[in-house]
Amino acid sequence: MRSMAALLPGAKKTCRWPEVNLKPINTMSDATPPRLNPRKIYLKDASFESPASPKIFLRTEMKPDIDLNINVKFSQIDDNAEYFEVVLQVTATATQNGESMFLAEIHQAGVFEITAEDEEHRALLIQIGCPNMLLPFAREELASMVSKGGFPQVLMNPVNFESIYRRQKAEAEAAASTATETH
Repeated sequence: MRSMAALLPGAKKTCRWPEVNLKPINTMSDATPPRLNPRKIYLKDASFESPASPKIFLRTEMKPDIDLNINVKFSQIDDNAEYFEVVLQVTATATQNGESMFLAEIHQAGVFEITAEDEEHRALLIQIGCPNMLLPFAREELASMVSKGGFPQVLMNPVNFESIYRRQKAEAEAAASTATETH
């Protein structure tokens, strides 16, 4: 146990931090639980275009239609299949009355150490866990970039990456079974 007095000047010497030992809940299995460890989170690429500026700022009313596109890409970056780069690509395109107001694109990336016993768990961590960690960074960068471009801030809603993963997996399995039936 560490004394709080060592951490906080003026703290009473009788207060102590409890030691915490975390153990897996499921102790019936000897399998190693999947692990996701972010090693680095960084902005890989960002761009902002406002093709109609500065005249667009003379408008009295800005109510753009915003098309938000999100994509997840990943690649293995070591020989042991433990380190992956995951890139969350967010593209926001704003138009009003058919005229382009702005285009913002963010590639928020991270290097993740992923330990999983099987491919299914690894895929879940890459397609769901990693994007969930990257989303707040991409959300903040997009909001900042758009407001610095002179437009009302774009606020991204939460994204359910698990739902997207399950839907894409079901579509891929359906396409594979259809392709198998036709041959």
